Amino acid sequence: MNILAIGAHPDDIECRMGGILWLYAKRGDEITLCVATNGNSGSGIHDNKKEVGEIRYREMQASADMLGAELIWMDKDDEFLFDTEETRLLMIDAVRQARPDVIFAPPYMSDYNPDHDMTGYLAYIARINASIHLIKTNHPPTDKIPPLFMCTPSGLSYTTYIPDHFVDITSVWEKKVALAQCHESQYKHHSVSSMVYKLTKKFEAENRYYASQCGTPEVEFVEAFMNQRTYPMVVEAYKYLP
Repeated sequence: MNILAIGAHPDDIECRMGGILWLYAKRGDEITLCVATNGNSGSGIHDNKKEVGEIRYREMQASADMLGAELIWMDKDDEFLFDTEETRLLMIDAVRQARPDVIFAPPYMSDYNPDHDMTGYLAYIARINASIHLIKTNHPPTDKIPPLFMCTPSGLSYTTYIPDHFVDITSVWEKKVALAQCHESQYKHHSVSSMVYKLTKKFEAENRYYASQCGTPEVEFVEAFMNQRTYPMVVEAYKYLP
C-alpha cells in the first residue's frame, strides 16, 4: 500500500504516528511524509530563522531516511500556515504525488497550535480535491478518495477529540523513539524551554495512557486515531490499518 503521513512541523509525524509508520515500513509498504512548515521558529537558542529551517530540514530528511520514506517539504513559515489557494494546491499536489491508499493527518480545529489545525484542515480538503481533474497541479489527479485517520492532538485537555481506532506499537516502540530523536534540535535544546514538556516523556505518557485505556494484555504502547466522519467515508476503513 501507499501511505501518506502529513504533519505541520518537523517531528510532528514521528511523535504522533511514528509507531504505525514503522509497522507499515516493516511489512514493505511505501511511505511518504509531507511536512507543511519548515519549523523555522522552533529553537530556543538560535536567532536566525533561515538557519533553524535548514537544521530542521536536515533532521526531517534523516528521519525519512531512517524510515525509508519519501519526503515532501512544503516549506511554509512556522506558525504562519494559512488556508490560501497556494497552500491548498501544495497539499493537493502532495496527495497526488503520494497517491495514497490511506492518509494520516492531524485533526482539524482540535489543537492548541494553529499550524496543527490548519494542516489537518488542508489535508481534509486535499483528500477529496486531489481527485478533481479540473484542479491543476504538477501531478495528475488521483483515481480514488482514500480513508483519512486523524492522529491525537497535542494536548487532549484542549479538545473534544475522541479516538476510535487503537494500534499496538509495542513491538516498534524503540524504533519510534529513535525516529523522533532524529530531531536533535528539539530534544536537546528547544524542549528544555519553559514552554515545552520534554517531548519523549510527553508521547511516552500518551502512548502508555492509550494502552492502559485499551487494557489488552501484553500491550504497553498504543497510538490512537479517529476516522474522519464526514462524506465520503470509506467502508471498512479499519482494514487499511496494519
